[in-house]
Amino acid sequence: MIPDKIYEVLPYAYVAVGSAVMLATNAWLLVVCGFLMVCAGAVVWVLRSDNRRSDIKAARSKYGGILPFWCYELLPFSYFMLALLLFALSNNIYFYPSAMILLVIGMQLWLLRGSYRKHQRPVLHTGPLRSRG
Repeated sequence: MIPDKIYEVLPYAYVAVGSAVMLATNAWLLVVCGFLMVCAGAVVWVLRSDNRRSDIKAARSKYGGILPFWCYELLPFSYFMLALLLFALSNNIYFYPSAMILLVIGMQLWLLRGSYRKHQRPVLHTGPLRSRG
């Protein structure tokens, strides 16, 4: 079993390591590996986020918008990864302002989603159950 402190940090570590690999090299194979690492972190974060949401599921679908679930959930990561790909693969400095804008939008959406959902870790009850009476 993985300790809780390590378990909670894993999606962020996947995104950070994948981003660092993408930015540190020009080899296309390493860029693809970094891209896949960021995708793995994004999927893990989305699955945990959806599992820990405290709002009502019917309200989510009512106000979810027109995008399908996975498109909506991976949108911040898409902006983030597109910006990283522009930084990593482009030699033209005129793409860098667009990459910065995409990076800021992706990070802002990711932080807003995390703050709106009020993620709560599941509470495990280890004691005996009390009967009401």
